[in-house]
Amino acid sequence: MLLATLLTVMLIVAGKPAAVNIFRTSVTEEQMTLCHTGYRDTTGRCHGYVNTKDSTVYPAIPDNCTTITWENATESNNWGNCVNITIDGDYRYVTSNSVPDFYMNPYCPLGLNLGYCSKIERESGTCMFPNLTCGEDNGPGSVPYGDVWVPATAHYKIPLVGNPTRSDRPGDMYDAETVGGEKNIAASAGVAINGVGIQGPNDAGDVSIDEAGLQLACGGHVTPPLGNIPPGPDPGALGPPMYHFHKAADCLEPFRNASIGAAHGAKPLIHGKLVGWSMDGFGVYTYQDVGGAAPIVDECGGHFGPIDTGEVVYHYHSRTYVPYHMACQGPALGNCAATQRGTSYCHPGCGGYEVCVQPGTNEQDLREYLGQWDPEWIDRYTVNPYQEPSQFKEDNVNLYQEQKEDNVFEELVLFLKSSNH
Repeated sequence: MLLATLLTVMLIVAGKPAAVNIFRTSVTEEQMTLCHTGYRDTTGRCHGYVNTKDSTVYPAIPDNCTTITWENATESNNWGNCVNITIDGDYRYVTSNSVPDFYMNPYCPLGLNLGYCSKIERESGTCMFPNLTCGEDNGPGSVPYGDVWVPATAHYKIPLVGNPTRSDRPGDMYDAETVGGEKNIAASAGVAINGVGIQGPNDAGDVSIDEAGLQLACGGHVTPPLGNIPPGPDPGALGPPMYHFHKAADCLEPFRNASIGAAHGAKPLIHGKLVGWSMDGFGVYTYQDVGGAAPIVDECGGHFGPIDTGEVVYHYHSRTYVPYHMACQGPALGNCAATQRGTSYCHPGCGGYEVCVQPGTNEQDLREYLGQWDPEWIDRYTVNPYQEPSQFKEDNVNLYQEQKEDNVFEELVLFLKSSNH
């Protein structure tokens, strides 16, 4: 791989030492731009990011996991889902068949008897399969009322512990190699606990899933069925449909833990449960933070704070709007924009601060966590007043009033409401 982008940003904070951060990615500038802007062709999205080297290091799944069909998937065989996860001293290794562990209805991205290209792809002339019609026989994975999944073997190698003090943060959300990871599903920015890939905020062109008008049940869908297009029918972008997530997989147990109702054991007032991992090793958690509060996150979509175990770490949260999970590999340090190409999917952040910490987080616990790598790291950046919630509230009320027409500070408003109780 080539070192495509080298951007040095000097972050000077009054009275604090300068912090030098270098943005790096393992692909070329052209490959990064095509991936981030949602360009699709018969070579597959983001193919430059594939970097698996030795498939023998990954755990095995049974042979029938790669031959199971949608028609034969039932609750008794976990709806066809297969995943095997192992760890060593440094990495988590994931092998799956990219099949969800729940029932999936036949899917058409824009509607039955319609095509597969979004409006932006059609208008820009980048639609690579204009003659493909959903509901017709397009090869394996096509059924009369849409498309269904076909197994695709996925491998992920993810650091067991992410390092938030790396000098190359924030990072490219699709890049595994720079942080020592590997993947063979190119467009994945992470992987869910059921082995299904978590992809970025866009897919069909340089607009978000919501702006493209794609309706996703449980946050996921399948790739277009290209099995009848040479050289098919290999699974993945060149062949049958492969299932993956873009938005919050809110039908999974970690989300149901908070949504099924208190009378049935729901716990919406505790920190959200783990739903997956980003390629940088940090966990991705469900919607809510401690006490049911909205997470106060940085531009990447992550923050420092206690998780469901009480341990203070950097982590991401799912949300119902862009960037859905993450826009970059954090912490953002106020520089998410450097990691984007085309449309920016960065979160608004926490009021202009470079580091975002969930209000109420214990400072000693935070410093002990960061002290594993650099005890003085946090002192080089501006940090939201996480120990002064009243001032945080006042700051962000003013920020919301300035930006209310953009309707992008929903998390801050939810936090302000929750802190009044």
